[in-house]
Amino acid sequence: MLPFTETIDGQLAAMCQNAKNINEENLQKILADNALTQFGKAHVFSSLQGIKMYRNAVPITTYEDYAKDIEKMLSGGKNLLTAYPVAGFCRTSGTTGNSKYIPLTYTALGKYSDYFERYKNELYKSLGGKRLLINSFRTGLDGENADVSLFSEIYFRYLYDSGYMDMSQFAGGRDMIFVSGEEDMLYAKLWEALACEDITMLESQFLYELVNFFGCLEENWREILGDMRKGVIPPKVRLSQKRREMLSAEGVSRRRLDDVQRECENGFENIAQRLWKDLRLVSGVSNRAYQTETAALDRYLGKRIHRYYLCYCASECYIGTPAATDSYGYVLLPQNAFFEFLPQSYEGEILLPHELKVGEMYEPVITNFSGLYRYRLGDVVKIVGFIGESPVMEFQFRKSQALNIAGEKYDMRQLEKAVFSLRERGVYIKNYCFGACFDTLPGKYLAAATITGGSGITEDKLSEFLDEKLCNYNKDYADLRNLKELGAPRILILDNTKYTKLLQESGLDSSHGHNKPKHIFKGEVSEKAWAGILKKCEKCE
Repeated sequence: MLPFTETIDGQLAAMCQNAKNINEENLQKILADNALTQFGKAHVFSSLQGIKMYRNAVPITTYEDYAKDIEKMLSGGKNLLTAYPVAGFCRTSGTTGNSKYIPLTYTALGKYSDYFERYKNELYKSLGGKRLLINSFRTGLDGENADVSLFSEIYFRYLYDSGYMDMSQFAGGRDMIFVSGEEDMLYAKLWEALACEDITMLESQFLYELVNFFGCLEENWREILGDMRKGVIPPKVRLSQKRREMLSAEGVSRRRLDDVQRECENGFENIAQRLWKDLRLVSGVSNRAYQTETAALDRYLGKRIHRYYLCYCASECYIGTPAATDSYGYVLLPQNAFFEFLPQSYEGEILLPHELKVGEMYEPVITNFSGLYRYRLGDVVKIVGFIGESPVMEFQFRKSQALNIAGEKYDMRQLEKAVFSLRERGVYIKNYCFGACFDTLPGKYLAAATITGGSGITEDKLSEFLDEKLCNYNKDYADLRNLKELGAPRILILDNTKYTKLLQESGLDSSHGHNKPKHIFKGEVSEKAWAGILKKCEKCE
């Protein structure tokens, strides 16, 4: 067994030792509790005994198998897929296609418990200071309670209602985490961050968001610091009157403001350690595929600050929790579903968690406590070890994440390698996103990026370098370029503000919940549409 014990408490360690039995018990409970649902009757849940009978009765499924029933549930239908009371419907971010609506029950939330918060709560007892969560969530704390939300919004509302979140730990408290309506919360978070000297934990849903946070700080610190010195938030910033008054009323000493100014003037290498000397941990979802974001974040954080990769989680199921800090390995949470795994090679039978082999790759298949049965997630994970009978997994990629104009099928792993290798030319990409563009024929890749380095490099020259690297990492792409069935790619170099605005206007970003790294646009993109968005940005400057 690998020495993955740092973040695992006694309760989870005990469950991992008994993971095989827990997995089977989960299945029997789900079948018994949902026998009288429409789905349960159709698949004779009441007569199914054991895993083999269940597999024979219920085929592997995808979202399309549930779409019609979920539409009925959204309109108030009961006992269709699940007998458990529904807490809400998770609207997926659409990373791999159109948004889906995934039911999430109170029973599932009870299984998930406080694992988002558990390790950080324990660590806080020794660190003290303040935690800063750069996300905010529209959760209807003041009376509204939308049926359709992001998973994070439903789950954080549950954590708050259940007493798992001690608001006294967080800089700004409840009013900086739960909001209603659209507000410029990044501005508010930056204000709060600069005002607070004793931040010990800097948290996000995705570590990618911290790159955006520091990038925005690097571009706008003079303006924000000027506002803080005057104690006035400009009218152009979209914030509620309540939040404006809260931020403006915070007493920030001149010494603190002078210290912040001096450190920012000295550049942004290791800026986190210089602004918050007691900062010890950052948290957020990441994986090995995001080496571009990791390198960009290293510049801001330095080496002393530990990473906690938060969770392996989807709207359909909360699957794993970090096995250790600074490790991409997630230990399977055995209580959260009945888990099966499809071998990536498609050789052999579907396996149970304790049957997996270290070093092999699999696709998780879940039967959850929210009405999905033998549901394919579309993820691929690699097994790197075990804690007891529970596997430790590293996320590899989403099967459907690829660009494909002329049959090249450029997947996310290849794309990341191509972008990361641009540093050989002195260009360091911080954020980027690609799409398939058909403004002219043949089609081409259109990309937007924020960069450091590459002093004086033009968009044309960077596009030329990118084309070279794209050819290196995908032979089919290179062949199609030579055959002129793919056009030369074009990359736009943007500052952080314009890049964020481009994603927002394209429907791939939001000012609440979380902002998952979206490196591939689904569907076509257009140079004309992007030019229009950027022109609007210039008018607002």
